Amino acid sequence: MRPLVKKKIVRVFMLYIPMICFLLFIGIPLLWALSVSFKDGQTVISGPFSFLPNPATFKNYIYVWQENHLARFFKNSIITSVGAVFFVGVLSLFNGYALSRFNFKGKRVFMVLLLMTQMIPLAFNMTAIFIMMSRMKLSNSLFGIILLHISAGIPYNSLMMKSFIGNIPKEIDEAAAIDGCTKPQIISKIILPAVRPGFTTVIAYAFITCWNEYLLSYTLLTDSDKFPISVGLKYLVGEYSTNYASLAAGCIIALIPPILLFAYVQKHLVSGMNAGAVKG
Repeated sequence: MRPLVKKKIVRVFMLYIPMICFLLFIGIPLLWALSVSFKDGQTVISGPFSFLPNPATFKNYIYVWQENHLARFFKNSIITSVGAVFFVGVLSLFNGYALSRFNFKGKRVFMVLLLMTQMIPLAFNMTAIFIMMSRMKLSNSLFGIILLHISAGIPYNSLMMKSFIGNIPKEIDEAAAIDGCTKPQIISKIILPAVRPGFTTVIAYAFITCWNEYLLSYTLLTDSDKFPISVGLKYLVGEYSTNYASLAAGCIIALIPPILLFAYVQKHLVSGMNAGAVKG
């Protein structure tokens, strides 16, 4: 067998076939949920098996958006995610700049502690978080959820920003300082444009983390008017029966913001991940 042919065969079995299997593993459930969301609720359970909805209907989306109050849950998720991501992005940018540009006593230990926070499961701290938020009168508040998202997102994203900013020569900062720029001006006018792909990666990662969060909101929020969409979908599952068509429609609606976000920032994500992997 020729080396070139052997190389192509190895490439097919080691790369393309696993990628196709992974795509099917992810894509089939998603396509099935999309199909079910356009079917009648009774057809899903008692009707004949059919992958394509016949006839297709949008009433599940209208019903779940209005009658199941998914619009309210969607708005709450937007508020908590956008509010948290704004502060996570700004604070991570400044933290990453400080960790990259300044040397101070205990810096290495501090970075290790930041990394260690990501090794502790959230469930391990839930009792302490619940007691703390209750004593601060923030246990049933979207503001409290935003604060928790910010505190959970800053450590890892600060280390990511430190890695991105570390690829920019310090001489650029020195030249800007000679021209009269202050530190905030250097960060906002020079560093931020230079690390835009990395900063976009941080924003996207922080948003997806906040959008998908379930345990904190389910534990701390008791008022259904404040539920995010991740918790709201849980209440579409009835105790004795479930409208699977409406549940599928709700899941598809919940997927729209992450899909749109990744579609918009995908170019920056690839370059940002590569930039962050060069230098730590």
